[in-house]
Amino acid sequence: MSRELTVLLVDADNTLWDTDAVFRDAQLLVLARVEGETGRTCAAVDRLEFIRSYDQALAQKHHLHLRYPAQLLVRSVEAGLAGIAPEVAALDAIAGRTMTSGLIKQDVVEAIVSDYMQALTRMPPLLGGVPEGVRAAKAAGLRLFVMTEGRVEKQKRLLEQHGLLDSFESVWEMTKERSQFDRVVGRFAGSRVVVIGDQPDRDIVPAKAAGCSTVLVPSRFKPSWQTAADQGVADYLATDFLAAVKWCVETDSEATVQIN
Repeated sequence: MSRELTVLLVDADNTLWDTDAVFRDAQLLVLARVEGETGRTCAAVDRLEFIRSYDQALAQKHHLHLRYPAQLLVRSVEAGLAGIAPEVAALDAIAGRTMTSGLIKQDVVEAIVSDYMQALTRMPPLLGGVPEGVRAAKAAGLRLFVMTEGRVEKQKRLLEQHGLLDSFESVWEMTKERSQFDRVVGRFAGSRVVVIGDQPDRDIVPAKAAGCSTVLVPSRFKPSWQTAADQGVADYLATDFLAAVKWCVETDSEATVQIN
């Protein structure tokens, strides 16, 4: 007896669309604004690497991880331009010590944060291979779902804007932990479940522990806590979404077509 159709559970940010590009532009905007307000200039050759070192320090130190309050980034970068190391600046910002010692007034910080948040609303462009990969998955009879730790409505809106909403059966907001992937595997008992994502620690490791097949499509953005060895935990390392789908079809005896 043949099993049910294969389920593809797909991450959205930096797997379907280039969220990293949106954050890059927004973070560089923050750096430029802080430079303008302090009169200090970033001496680093790689300006993006400079500000992301403070972003990553905050994510590692703050209990909300990557969802830390954006004003902390402004204060940390302000300290960074004065020569304070990322880890120290992050701890000072979290403790509120930079609120009184910084050069930038709080109302200006709030204005920078407002511009930063506005910049993050820009629609991210689709990554290479995504439209072709989605079409190939549908042609092969695979079932497509989006998994997200963000807001469902936002992801649905982006899918619709990119003309992909009808290709996905549903969008799920879920914490990417093994227990959640266990529930998915239970829901689709009898089906092969494949998880496609860009982050080894968030997308691949917990899904693989739950018994899913896993495909990593590495993002350009690699958090400081990841190493090159982390990419090896996935069942397959794909260059883009189309390559990920091709692997799924080639290793799936129930697929209805093969992709050239």
